[in-house]
Amino acid sequence: MIFVLELPRPDQPRAWFAFDGADLQRKLDASGGVPEHALHLWPDEASAMKAFEDLREPLWQGPGWRARWALREQLIATEVLAED
Repeated sequence: MIFVLELPRPDQPRAWFAFDGADLQRKLDASGGVPEHALHLWPDEASAMKAFEDLREPLWQGPGWRARWALREQLIATEVLAED
C-alpha cells in the first residue's frame, strides 16, 4: 500500500492511498495527472508510520500539523493505526 499526502496549500492537506504503483498511476491520471503542488509518498505502512511518529519531521512543523493530522486520519482509515 502506498500512502500519499498532497499539499495544495498548508491548510488543505489531503491524504489517500493506492494499493500499488499501477493503482497510484490510475488515480493520478483520473485526477488530471501529477499535481503541481507538493506530493509526498510513502511506499508502505511501515514508512508512513515512521514518518507519522517522527515529531522532528520538518513536514509536520508549524502549520504542518494539519498534514500530520491528515496522514493520521488515513492511517486510521486503513487500520494501520488504532484510533485510541
